[in-house]
Parts: sequence; C-alpha cells; structure tokens
Amino acid sequence: MSDLVVKSGSTAKLGRVEGDLKVGRSVTITAESGSRVVVTEGAHFEGPVRIECDFECQSMSVEGRGYGPGGDVVVNGDLVVHGTADLNAAVRVNGTVTCDDLDVGGHFESGSLTSKRVRVGGHMKVNGNLDSKSVDVGGHMTIAGTVRIADLRVGGHTEVGGGEITGEIKVRGHFRTTKRLSYGSLQVFGNTVFPAGCSGESLIAMGRIEFDGDTSCRALDVKGSALVRGNCTAENARVNGKLEVRGSLSSKTLEVFGTSELKEQLTCESLRVSGRLAAEKVLAGAKAEIVGELLTSRGTKAAAILVGTGSRVSGPLVGDEVDIGKDIEFGGGAWGNVWPGRWSTVGRPTRVDDVYGKVVKIWRYSTAKKVFAD
Repeated sequence: MSDLVVKSGSTAKLGRVEGDLKVGRSVTITAESGSRVVVTEGAHFEGPVRIECDFECQSMSVEGRGYGPGGDVVVNGDLVVHGTADLNAAVRVNGTVTCDDLDVGGHFESGSLTSKRVRVGGHMKVNGNLDSKSVDVGGHMTIAGTVRIADLRVGGHTEVGGGEITGEIKVRGHFRTTKRLSYGSLQVFGNTVFPAGCSGESLIAMGRIEFDGDTSCRALDVKGSALVRGNCTAENARVNGKLEVRGSLSSKTLEVFGTSELKEQLTCESLRVSGRLAAEKVLAGAKAEIVGELLTSRGTKAAAILVGTGSRVSGPLVGDEVDIGKDIEFGGGAWGNVWPGRWSTVGRPTRVDDVYGKVVKIWRYSTAKKVFAD
C-alpha cells in the first residue's frame, strides 16, 4: 500500500485510495465513478482545494493560508472524517459534515454538522442541525436548525433554531433562539431574545433579555434589563437592573435591587426589595423585606413583613408580624454587597397604608392609615 500524490494546480479523478492521499495547492478533485471518493487513511492538503463530490477519509489536514470570501476549501457534497479534521483555512461544505474532531482556522459553513468537538476561529454558519459535545467559536455563530450541544462558547453574536444546550454556555455578543430552547447554565453579555416556552437551569444576563411568552428558569440573574411577555417561574430570581413581567411571577426567593414591574401577582417564599417593586398583589409565604418602594393595588401578605426606614408601601399589609420604619442591618450575602452597613434615608418618613397583623410595631418617623392588630 503506497501513498497517492496529486501535484499542485491539477485536476484528479479519484475512486478508492488505499493509504494516505497527499495533495498540493489549488487542486480540484472529482469522483472517478459515482459521487464519492474514499481515502482509507489520512488526506493531507498543502493549500486551497475544491472537491466536487462526497469525500470520506480517516483524518484530514489543510495547511491553507488566507481567509477570503468563498474560503480555501470547498466541498460540493458530504464530508465524512472518521478521526480529526485540522483545517487551517476557511471551509465551505455544501452538504453535511460528520467528524470526530473538527478544528477550522478560518470561517466555516456547512449543512448539518455532527462532531464530538468543534472549534472555529472565525464565523460559523450551519444551514442545518448541529450535534456536538463541545463548540468553541471565535466569531459569530448561526445555526439554522436545532442544536444538541453540551458546552458552548462563542466570542460574537449567536443565533440558533432551538433545541437543547445542556452544559455551560458563554456568549460574548447577542444571543437569539428562533424556537424553543432548553439550556443549562447560560451567561450572555449582550442582548438575549427567547420565544415562549424556553426553560433552563441558570441564566445570567449582562445586557437586555426578552422572553416573548411564558418562561421558566431555576436561577435567574438579571444584571441589565429583562422583559417577560407572559408568566415567569424561577426558583431563585435576582434583579440588579430592571425586570418587567407582563403576567405573574412565581419564585422561591426574589431579590430586587433596582426596579421590577409586574402586571399581575408575585408569589414567593422570601422577598427582598431594595429599590422599587410594583405588582397587583404580593404573596410571600415566609418573609418580605422592603427598603425603598413597594406599590400594589391589592396588597402584600406574608408571615413576617419588615418595612425599612424611609420606605413607601401602597396597598394593605397583612402578616403575623409587621415592623414599620425600623433600621435594617445588612450583615452579608447579596444585601451586604449592595448596601454595606446600615441603610437609612435621612429626613424621609416611612409611609404605609392599612396594616393588618397579630403583632404590629411602628417605629418613629413612620405613618400608617389604619392599623388592625391583636
């Protein structure tokens, strides 16, 4: 079994190649018969190549230079690499790609792509589905079909056609999914757009995030702004910027350090507000702590309610224990990161509406409309 060598600048008709295939620069490869060329060992290319058929090999390498439009490697068919494909060039495959390990130095475009590992130095565009354990793209990434990925890292903007990303996702630019997506741990630094029905384990949004309908996430952390055009369910939610929910919000723990506006009801076990929260009604099973403004039309109900000095609450307060106008100590945790030490508003009285409770404490510089207490 001897290697087959194809000289630079030539056109080669190939069938089944026993052994390695070594190809020079600027070569065109066609199929001898049928539509496929099969190389039993590795295929090595010195530079640009055009393959006018399906191509299959054990491993593939390209030493190409230059990343201009159209790419250095063009495959007008399907590409199957049973091992590693190390392509130091821009690549365009007009069929599907199946590979064990794909590494592309420039831009990459193909139909559906299946590979255990994908690394692309430039932009990546897949006109079908993407199935991979690990995807790392230096530029933008666009997937027209659905994705099934474990871990994803993208340096630019990202758009996918739904599916699932089960592991860690880091996107430096904008992120958009056109169809329902199930995600693991997602961290996005730009704008994010989700359709209705998306769900995930953890979402950290540095910029602006929009949900076009109902959504659920175990841990939601909004450091910029978020808009939910429906209902939102989160086991733990934290908002440092602005959150707007045009339906109801259900959460075990909600911490608001900026502004939150809910069209309907908030249901949670623990509520902490350091800023402004507006809702139709608030139901907190265990405790509600307010430092700032809490505005409701139908009131707030919790086992224990603490309204800090200088705060403003509209709507009735209903609880077993209600403290109005007390200084609040922030010893640690998330609160300590925002307000170290004692929080107070000098010269601003604490104001609430009607209060219903078993034990009610109203501290100095505080006013209430009506008080009903045991």
